[in-house]
Amino acid sequence: MKFTLNLIAFIFIKLLFSQENELKLSIDITSDEKVESVVFENLRGNIFYSLKDKTSINFQNKLIEEYFFTIKTKDSLYEEMIWLDQGEFDISISLKSKSLKIDVVGSEIFDKTVEYENGYKNLTLSNATDEEVNKFLFKELNKNIENPFSFKIGINILFKNQSNREVLSQLMSIIDSQPESVKSHYTSGLMIKTLKSRLNSGNINLADFTFLDQNNQNNKILIENNEYILLDFWHTACPPCLKDHIEIKNLTDAFKAKKTKIVSLSSDQAGRIEIWKKYLKSKNLPWENYLEIEINSLTDSLEIRIFPTYILLDRQNNVVAYTNSLSDIKTKLEIKY
Repeated sequence: MKFTLNLIAFIFIKLLFSQENELKLSIDITSDEKVESVVFENLRGNIFYSLKDKTSINFQNKLIEEYFFTIKTKDSLYEEMIWLDQGEFDISISLKSKSLKIDVVGSEIFDKTVEYENGYKNLTLSNATDEEVNKFLFKELNKNIENPFSFKIGINILFKNQSNREVLSQLMSIIDSQPESVKSHYTSGLMIKTLKSRLNSGNINLADFTFLDQNNQNNKILIENNEYILLDFWHTACPPCLKDHIEIKNLTDAFKAKKTKIVSLSSDQAGRIEIWKKYLKSKNLPWENYLEIEINSLTDSLEIRIFPTYILLDRQNNVVAYTNSLSDIKTKLEIKY
């Protein structure tokens, strides 16, 4: 039986008596499941409202930013994020066949984000070259240069081109040219910090770092008679990391043939050290495995926040590849698979 819930939420934002910051939302929800609650909140967590049994909401906020809609039904929980600017908008939320879709009429930033997401998705599903994808990303970045959504696009450029200093320098130049009002947005901090870290990571001096082995002994990483060192940044609560370990193990001989030494660096915290040891013992991984134990660890110094991350170094500790994809490393080393 079709269940339709109509909620009208009027949200007024007033800042220093400026009408430009007024936000008024009219929300219509259509669902084929019985909706128990609807929550509207922002990414920072300082705006949180349950729309159940409410017809109006009032709060103050001056930022263009991301908002969450969380819809709870009897059997499921659905979440969707949207970007909103200031204005008067009609929001249609459709929950049908376990699929949540949100549409906003009248929001310029919402339209831009949808256009971007659809274009990027189509490119990633096609056989587009890196050059074609980067061309699209920079075009969208420049279209959004005066709003904070640009930092989400910047993150995509950053993680797609972690080893391409020319592209990263181009990205940094564009970010530097943004208005201060945009650069001061709370979404900018991590992206800019990570970007600067990538640009400064042309050479990694492994001698500056100490790692803990399975016998609780301190160790340094040595390149020995190898041409390359592949650093695998991971942790035991990362399913993609564990999946990649299976493939790396199957390719052990191929890496040896390319004179590449594999070193896995776990960022597991104190409460998971025994889990880390048990995992290594059960999987019998035939390469060096260490735990990062220092406050200023290599993971922290490189601002690594996404796992797995792979860094390929040459004999002089120069970064040859920096990526979140094992396939990129195999391509770089010309390992057949």
